[in-house]
Amino acid sequence: MATSTAPVLLLLLPLLLSMSAVLTLAADSNGTTHLSFFMHDITSGSNPTAVKVIKGPGSTLTAPTLGMTFGDTTVIDDPLTATSSPTSAELGRMQGIYMLASQSGAALMVCANLLLTSGAHNGSTLAVMGRDDTGEDVREIPVVGGTGTFRMATGYVLWKTPQGINGTDATVQLDVYVTTDGNGVDALAPAPAPGGGDSSSGGGSAGSGGSNKSSSGAARSMRMTGGWVVAVLVAVVGSCWVW
Repeated sequence: MATSTAPVLLLLLPLLLSMSAVLTLAADSNGTTHLSFFMHDITSGSNPTAVKVIKGPGSTLTAPTLGMTFGDTTVIDDPLTATSSPTSAELGRMQGIYMLASQSGAALMVCANLLLTSGAHNGSTLAVMGRDDTGEDVREIPVVGGTGTFRMATGYVLWKTPQGINGTDATVQLDVYVTTDGNGVDALAPAPAPGGGDSSSGGGSAGSGGSNKSSSGAARSMRMTGGWVVAVLVAVVGSCWVW
């Protein structure tokens, strides 16, 4: 009797394979939002955006290139702009702290909120926390959460200092890659649309990926449909096997 199921399985195999392709496509089609900014960390002048609030106990500089001693902690409210020029369009703020967390090098511990103030994600935030080894050309810092259109986001930031560090001031290029798919928040009430911006304002880069919400819903719908079809196929195969 069992051998009679072989033709049925052969007929169903192409359909099962096609469903597998659809499910994979659905997961990939959710995509990743890419945001690009330049952060200006200014400690000098009469209007600094970074202020040291804790002085480490050491008498010598642990990181001479940063002018910092182990334990030094700085609070920041750095502007995020569209280009490396500090006078270019402001797209957000980086608000939080960084501290020298290495006793033998120029590695910082960064804990900050990336607040978007223009474009489709106006009012949303991304929480960034991790190690910034300023001796490296490119550093990777995790994105550990978010709010608004980035509720429960995960991802990473590629942290670069293309112009080097000018004294204790620095211009940092940030390339942010995040996704909000698959975090199990469907049962929650949807977050209100943050701010009033639209994808055509705010310098372009910050507004990219604004359609991810709808694509995420489409992807979930495709996965649900695929699940029902697979379940039906399993039931059919099972009945044929019993027969």
